[in-house]
Amino acid sequence: MIGRGVLYVLIGATMFFFASSYSAQSGHILGVLAVLAGGCQLVFSFSNQRDEKNNLWGILHGITDVAFGVAIFVFSEGTIKGFVDVLGFWAMMYAFLQAVQAMYSFLAARGAGTVSGTSLVHFLNVLTAGALAFTLLLRPAGFDNSLGFIGVFPIVLGALIIVLTQQMRAQVAQRYH
Repeated sequence: MIGRGVLYVLIGATMFFFASSYSAQSGHILGVLAVLAGGCQLVFSFSNQRDEKNNLWGILHGITDVAFGVAIFVFSEGTIKGFVDVLGFWAMMYAFLQAVQAMYSFLAARGAGTVSGTSLVHFLNVLTAGALAFTLLLRPAGFDNSLGFIGVFPIVLGALIIVLTQQMRAQVAQRYH
């Protein structure tokens, strides 16, 4: 999962780098990075099945990243609007999966009034992905201005994935001690 987080940070950095000079090649780079991120998530999810019996959310995230990575790669040949729309729909799907996962994580915290750190990270993931989707699909600051700062969202998502990974490691260590 750390590899997925690092790849998200690279996606964000690539978005910053190519924000003012979009080309099909930059779309290809983003698509390949998304496919690699999804691949990392799938490898983690399937290799972690012996420890964690319910890897459905990780598998869904991996499949989503791979599918949208391919779509980003393909749509980068078309207009920039189509490319940005695919990115926006990826962000919407990510936010949806995180919202449902956050709900289950919150319910698993057990106990009234208890909010785990994992629940908080999932909630921040939902907010960040939702903000990215909103910025890409509705472009409230104007098309060019929105493209200038969208890279910050995948960077934050990558950092949150890394934090979540560390929390998961701590939970496993606590469980076995």
